[in-house]
This record gives sequence, structure tokens and C-alpha cells, in this order.
Amino acid sequence: MKEKLKIYLSARISQDAHKWNDTICDSLDSRIEIFKPHENNPYSLDHKQFEMAVYEKDLEAMKESDMGLLLAPYGRDCAWEIGWYSNSEKPVVAYVENETDWLRDWMLKGGLSKVITSNSDTYKILRKDPIVGDKTLFIESRSKLSDILFEIYKSRDSKNE
Repeated sequence: MKEKLKIYLSARISQDAHKWNDTICDSLDSRIEIFKPHENNPYSLDHKQFEMAVYEKDLEAMKESDMGLLLAPYGRDCAWEIGWYSNSEKPVVAYVENETDWLRDWMLKGGLSKVITSNSDTYKILRKDPIVGDKTLFIESRSKLSDILFEIYKSRDSKNE
């Protein structure tokens, strides 16, 4: 089993998203190394002004990762990232608590390996969804997120052997 699980965070990079991104990432334990694009991308710039190097750095982090982690609400570019992961051998997992607006994005839902929630009401909604219903896992609290990410990686890894 890997000592460190490398995860690419697929989430909004705008200033108003930093607190949520950091809250979830800070709940992960020391076995997880996470690449947070909002720490590396020039979020103070309008997205139209990003240089190719921003894309290349994020893509390289995706290639070096073991899996992706999507947080809702997410940015438009995150759909591309989920598509990239779904066409790779790497799992991509969404973690949601109260967010359900993203359920309208059927192609993105189809690309996810798993959806995790720690909210019992959200879990009931997710389980009824025709695309993610069977992919949805419930955890007692956010503090269990690291363990379930390792389990997902391990089960995916054993399928590829």
C-alpha cells in the first residue's frame, strides 16, 4: 500500500472558494499529499489572462496524481478535469456535503468513480440519482474522508493488477 496518496483537487480557484477548499483539504490526514490549484494559479487574474504555463502545471499535477478529488461547487474547467480522469486509469471522486446543484451535470456525474458525503439528507438525494446512486458512499464525518479515499484507491489499484 502507498505511504502517500497524491490527490489533485478539482475545485473552484477563485478567492471566495479558498476557505471551502482549504477546510476540506485540512481535514485530510498526513498520508495524503494534495495539489491545490488555487495555491498555484494566478486566481487574482481574469481567467482569460492565464498563460499556457498554468494549464501545463495543472495537467502535470494531474498526471503525477494517484486520483482526483472534486469539490462542489466547482468551476467550469473542472468538467474537463473530470473527463480527463475518467479516461485515465485513475479514480476521481466527488466529496459533497449540502451541495446538489451539480446533479444537473450528467456527463460529469458519469465520469465520477465515486461520490462521498457525510450528510445523511444529501446521501438520500444522491442515492436516488440514476447516474451516481450506485456510486455514492456515506461516511460518518469529514474526518473519515482520508480513510475512504485510500479504500477507493486500493480497490481501484487491485482491479488494475
